[in-house]
This record gives sequence, C-alpha cells and structure tokens, in this order.
Amino acid sequence: MNRRLLAVAADPAIIPGVHHYCDEWCDYCAVTRRCLAFRCIAEWRKQRGRSPADPPFAGMDEAARFTRELADAEGMRADELDAMVANPSRLPDLVESDPLVSMAWEYAIRAAVFMMPVTGTIAVLEPRPAGPEPEEIVLWCHLRIYMSVFQALVIAARRPTANSGEGDALGCAKRTIVMAARSRRALQAMRTEDRAAEIGVLVSLLGELEQGIDQRFPAARSFVRLGLDLPVG
Repeated sequence: MNRRLLAVAADPAIIPGVHHYCDEWCDYCAVTRRCLAFRCIAEWRKQRGRSPADPPFAGMDEAARFTRELADAEGMRADELDAMVANPSRLPDLVESDPLVSMAWEYAIRAAVFMMPVTGTIAVLEPRPAGPEPEEIVLWCHLRIYMSVFQALVIAARRPTANSGEGDALGCAKRTIVMAARSRRALQAMRTEDRAAEIGVLVSLLGELEQGIDQRFPAARSFVRLGLDLPVG
C-alpha cells in the first residue's frame, strides 16, 4: 500500500471521484488541486524522480500498478482492471459489433485525417489562460470520445444492473456527450467555405453519436459529475 497516495486521499479538499468521468485535460481543469488522480500522479513522479515533463509511467505494467494503488487509496476495488489484464482478448468481443463503437471510431479517424495538416503545430502549443483553440479541442477529444464510448459500453455489458455499476456507465456516457457537444461547437467555429463539407460530415457524426448515446443511456444527461457539472464547496 502506497502511504503517500493514502495521504493525498485523506486530504478533505479532494472531490470524491472527480477524475472518473473527466476528459483528462488537466491543463484546462479548474479542480486539479482537488483531484485525487492528478495529485497522486504528481506523487508517483516524485517517488520515481521524474519531472513534470516526463511521462508518469514507464510502461503499461507500471500504469496498471498505479491504477491499483490509486484504487486502494480511494477505497475502491480494481476488479475490472484485473479482468482486463487477465483476459484482454474478451474486451473487443463485448462491443466490437456495436454501432456506437463503429460510429465513434469513424469520427475519430475522419477527425484525425481532417486535422492532420495542423496536428504538429497544435501539439506544441502551451496552455493559455483564455482556453484552448477550437482546433485543440477537436484534437484532444477525438480519440477520447471513442475510448469513452467503449468504456461506457464495456461497463454496461459487464455490470448490467443498477446495483453493480450503472452509475459508472452513465458517468462515462455523460463524459462522451459533453466532449461530443464541445467538439461540435469547436468544429462549427472552424467552418469556412472551403471546409464546409468536411466539417459538416464530422458535425453530423457527432450529432448521431449523441443521439445514439441518449437512446442507449437515457439517464446520462442528468447524471451529475461532482466538481465538473456541479461545484463542490
């Protein structure tokens, strides 16, 4: 058990679970100092002599170990992680034929191709007090939308009853809806006459994805993410 992570978790300023359903964009998050994952990753780096600019983990095994220790500090189990590590080949079987996954993947690929001419420039931009540019939003969210959809469906498939994890699936679905809506607004802000057709396809895909999530997870929009959808004193 990692005592330094336990000490972070004991801080009353921590917002319980705020990191579970966020978009991972810590540079533009107002509650990083109250986020258990953000602060524990900083401690993990310190324990291993890594600077903030270094990757937090040396590989997948270390990332899995951190996830288990974070769960311990949070007082949660890591059964899903253990199941994935033990039998990763089962994961795609759960949702590989799901139209929501296909739609999210199509959007991710199309967005990546569309943004390719500016990806290198956007990747080296420093965070700005005014917030990210529309191009940054599209690039940040495109793969995360796919991964968030996938996670929501995997959780729903593995834990189908309300008493065994419906909230987790709804939280992931809510995160997907928020990222999709934000990406749509960003794409619309980028619209020019010569790019109207390409942007129109991307916006349409996001709209269809949101509708699909609304149908599959009708309670997702009303799901409240503490610290993100609702301020915590």
